[in-house]
Amino acid sequence: METNPTDAPLEREPAAYHPPQPNARTVLVVQTLLCLLGAGIFALIAGAAGWDTATTLTPESPIAMRWQARWEIGLGHFLVFLAAGFLTVWLFYRSITGIRPDWRDYLRVHRSPNLLTVGLTVLLMASSIPLVLFLLNLNQLVPFPDGFETARQQTETMLKGLLRMDSLTELWANLFIIALLPALGEEIVFRGVVQQQLMRRIANPWSALTISAAVFSFFHFQFDGFLPRLLLGFLLGWLYWETQNFWVPAIAHFFNNGLQVVGQYLYSKEVSTIDWEQDIQVPWFFALVSLFMVIVVMRLIRQTKEADPYSGGDFKSPPE
Repeated sequence: METNPTDAPLEREPAAYHPPQPNARTVLVVQTLLCLLGAGIFALIAGAAGWDTATTLTPESPIAMRWQARWEIGLGHFLVFLAAGFLTVWLFYRSITGIRPDWRDYLRVHRSPNLLTVGLTVLLMASSIPLVLFLLNLNQLVPFPDGFETARQQTETMLKGLLRMDSLTELWANLFIIALLPALGEEIVFRGVVQQQLMRRIANPWSALTISAAVFSFFHFQFDGFLPRLLLGFLLGWLYWETQNFWVPAIAHFFNNGLQVVGQYLYSKEVSTIDWEQDIQVPWFFALVSLFMVIVVMRLIRQTKEADPYSGGDFKSPPE
């Protein structure tokens, strides 16, 4: 008697394994605690090393003091942002069983962006400069208490001292400390953790983008520049959300910070006539042109993404 193949019991494929997702609120709380822990460890190291963190750096400060300030800023940023952010991601999204998704899926670091996306990302940040400067002009019209003004002046003086670069060695050091470390550390914390966890909690992604951008701007504690940093945070967040690739906002962040470092170095060598440390007044119509260019480039980036969608396995979190 022949057996009908259709009478054989069906073999079911094993259900895909979906590891439990951590609570978004818990992730954000742990991230905050680890950042505070990083700040505490930095304070202990600075005290043990005898660093006088209360002394304000100025352009007239000796070169040894400038290097000490770079060590302080670099170590502080590494502990408070890069190490704390990565540890948070690893703690909650490491793959204990070897089954994906894991922290690489969560951060979306599996592949480098294509050259067209990189070029458009740089163009987006360059196009936004007049709009960013215009928002800075507006922000500076807001009256702040004397304490805020004093803090702003101290920050400006310190930045001028840090951006005094008498050699290529100091230029490379500043690019590492001011551009590369923030491009990695701040992107992990504010885009990789804060933005993604907010998007798990808030149904409207544009609201989550705006809130995470506000958090990004607020925690710089330079309120005379809150509006321009809000815009930059929004653009960086949008790039991460739209391209689903961590390296895209990291490149944009590096370009934005690195442009100021290189620009100031060229100005000090009298190669450029633009002094990035001075307040640059931008007419409103330049800001409108900049806004138009930003919108156009954002549309181009979206079209590029649709033509070459992310194929690295988009990380999806179930609703809570």
